Amino acid sequence: MNEPLGPLTLVLLAIPALALRLAVRALYGQRRLAVADPMQSLLSMASTIMFLMAGLGLLVGIMGFWFLIIPLPFIAVVLLLMIIDRLRHSEHRALVWALAAAAQKGIPLSETARAYADETLGDTGVRSLALAEAIERGEPLAQAVHTARLRLGTAMKLAVRLGERLGMLGPAMRQQLENSHEVDMALQTALARFFYLGTVTWVLSGVTTFTMLKIVPVFQKMFEEFGLKLPAMTRLVVNASSWFVEVGWVFLLPFLTLAMPLFFLIAILYYIGWLPRNIPGWWLLFRRFDGALVMRGLGLAVRQGRPLPEALRTVADCYPLSIVSGRLRRAAERVEAGQDWCDALRQTGLIGWTDAALLSAAERTGNLEWGLAEMADSAMRRQAHKIQALVNVLFPVFLVVLGMFAALFTIGMFLPLISLIQGLA
Repeated sequence: MNEPLGPLTLVLLAIPALALRLAVRALYGQRRLAVADPMQSLLSMASTIMFLMAGLGLLVGIMGFWFLIIPLPFIAVVLLLMIIDRLRHSEHRALVWALAAAAQKGIPLSETARAYADETLGDTGVRSLALAEAIERGEPLAQAVHTARLRLGTAMKLAVRLGERLGMLGPAMRQQLENSHEVDMALQTALARFFYLGTVTWVLSGVTTFTMLKIVPVFQKMFEEFGLKLPAMTRLVVNASSWFVEVGWVFLLPFLTLAMPLFFLIAILYYIGWLPRNIPGWWLLFRRFDGALVMRGLGLAVRQGRPLPEALRTVADCYPLSIVSGRLRRAAERVEAGQDWCDALRQTGLIGWTDAALLSAAERTGNLEWGLAEMADSAMRRQAHKIQALVNVLFPVFLVVLGMFAALFTIGMFLPLISLIQGLA
């Protein structure tokens, strides 16, 4: 029965490669020429390439593709951790939905957690049971959630802490569950697209660097020795290669060794749910999102009739991110010193000029609670739309630029082969 040999068939390239090498030895001898003959260079390069392909086929045929896919275990681990995080996050979110409904209806939270544990197997069921036991021991829900190690986002952590503090656990949790993950989903989409583009750029940069350092100089030398004129596009590639070898690598090195690995690390940590949001530079991406959460928290405090300085301090005490809580405490101090609360909150960077003006107008008309809720929803929608617009604009531009560069480089390297064949003919 005839069966294909697969990659082992590449081993047959060793026969013509050996024949070419013997032909070169027979024609030119073992001595080195003072000036390399163009045909000798061409035949030697062809035989070397065929030997490499034969060796590659032998390795793949004997060892399989394992030696080529060393990064595969790492990728598999990242994907596994991401899947586990997403599954646990969704299961924990369903548990929080049940707790929010129970809190709003006055049903004991421990009974709800035990009922969820009875219906859920695996890790989430164990954590639900631990949550029920912690609540029955008298722990507050915020502490019980920490004891059970539930995976909650910033919005839900704030809702649990603030809801217990204000005695409005049900409304606070339901409010945050409705659309608090919209910005997170938009950011996931943006990171996924740019992660793909970054990977392509990184690989293309490596291939281009190798070609500029090893292939282009050989092409240039061969054409000079044959007395042929390089095509205009190829001369452009050669000039770019010369500039890169002399100067350009200095600009590309930080990109390949610092910027791209850092971007990959951030993207991977974000996807597996291990990236902390309490980082100053990273936090700026979520500034408006945190501002929306703050306005929702202030809306709950205002509903209870609490003064704004006290409301700011209450939200600051409950906010799970130290960067945001510190800014809110400074805003509360400025308000207590006599500054307008809208201006003080705007100076934290959590809201903009438009938000401050609308909130001030809502306060004058006696609709502050409604204004805070509306501005919070609007801020979340604007943040998600800005991320989506950024992706829709930048991704096609980067893709077109990358495609033009690849096309220019490929055509520039292919045209000399046509000219060389015509010249030899």
